[in-house]
Amino acid sequence: MVFIPALLLIFSLSYGTEIYVAVASSMRPLFEELTHAFEKKYGRIKVKLSFGSSGNLYRQLSGGAPYDIFISADPLYVKKLMEEGKGFLYREFAVGKLILFSLHKNPSIKSLENSKRIAIASPRYAPYGKAAVIFLKRTDLYKKLRDRLVYGSNVAQAFQFAVMGGAEIAIVSLSLALSYGKGKYFIIPSDLYPPVKHVLMISVKGSKKKEVLKFFHFLREPEVKSLIKRHGFEAL
Repeated sequence: MVFIPALLLIFSLSYGTEIYVAVASSMRPLFEELTHAFEKKYGRIKVKLSFGSSGNLYRQLSGGAPYDIFISADPLYVKKLMEEGKGFLYREFAVGKLILFSLHKNPSIKSLENSKRIAIASPRYAPYGKAAVIFLKRTDLYKKLRDRLVYGSNVAQAFQFAVMGGAEIAIVSLSLALSYGKGKYFIIPSDLYPPVKHVLMISVKGSKKKEVLKFFHFLREPEVKSLIKRHGFEAL
C-alpha cells in the first residue's frame, strides 16, 4: 500500500490534463491543425474537440456542458453566456469569409439563379447560415430562391451537400473549401453580408485549469495567426 500514491502520481503524469473545446464547425480544419501543434508543443496536455453550429454549442454550454473553451462564429452566443455567468473571459479571434462553392460549375452570384438546389447552414443556429440569408436579401435573390434552399444543421453539413451532390451550389465558409482542395469557389464581397466574427471564450469551469490559459495564449502566437490566415480567415 505504501507504493499506491507514487503509482497514482506516475499515472497522472503519464496521461496529463485534458482540455475540452467546443468549436464552430466552420473552424474544424483550422482547429484540428492547431490542436496537433499545441499537443506537440505541450506534450501531456490533450485537447478534445467537439464541433457543431454555434447556436447548438451555445445551448449545450447554457445547459451545463463541461466545455473549457467555446469558439463561436457569432459574438451573440458568447455575450449570452457571459450574462448567464458561464463565461470567464473572451476575445474576438478571427473573421470568416462567405463564398459560393460548387464541385463542378463556376459559381457566381448570377449562376445562383440557374441552380435548382442551393445549400446553406441553418440560419436559426449557424452564423454562416444567417450571413447567407442576408446576402441573398441584399442581392434581391431571397424571395426568388428560398424554395430552392436546402439546410444543413451547420455550415460543414451544408458544404457536404454540395460535395455529395445534394446541392449544385453551397453558400458556406472559405475555410471549408480551402481544406477540401477540390471544386470551385467565388468569394462573396464582404459588403453583402455582416462580418462573421469568431469569438473565443473561456468558461468558468475552464478558468480553473492553468492548461486552458496556456491554450488561450497559444492561440495568440504569431505562427498561429499565420495559420489562421492560411485557413481562409482574417486573424484578429
